[in-house]
Amino acid sequence: MTDLDQAAPLSSPRDPHTVDLQWYRHELEQERGSRLDQLTDLAYDRHAASDEASSEVTAALMRAARAALAEIDAALFRIAIDRFGVCQRCGRTIAADRLEAIPMASLCVRCELSKESDKPLQQARRTGTSSSRPLRDIVDVWGEDSFPASDPPANW
Repeated sequence: MTDLDQAAPLSSPRDPHTVDLQWYRHELEQERGSRLDQLTDLAYDRHAASDEASSEVTAALMRAARAALAEIDAALFRIAIDRFGVCQRCGRTIAADRLEAIPMASLCVRCELSKESDKPLQQARRTGTSSSRPLRDIVDVWGEDSFPASDPPANW
């Protein structure tokens, strides 16, 4: 048996399943610092705001920054407990491309799409406008890999 016949160890940089946790930790910590700076700036802006409309906009921006900060902290926690890159809903590995684009992602694409498609139904149930039929989108009908986005089906 040659060296080429042996499987690469999990720590090998050539292994496509290896996640460079140091890189992700660095990216998340940079993003965390940016969000903290943003919150500081927004707090000063909120106190300096003279009209109610700009104060409301600043408050909404602060809520969004706090939510992003919570997602970043959760991702850093997942790194600490060795669960980073694992979908929190189904337990599958989150695609490396998704993690590179959104390092704080906690769900794989399939579970994220499922969560997003459930939102209108959950909202309808809360408001009492739910129909007996669940809402479906094109991914439910045709499947995730059935056609590229640039080539929709003819009857769409």
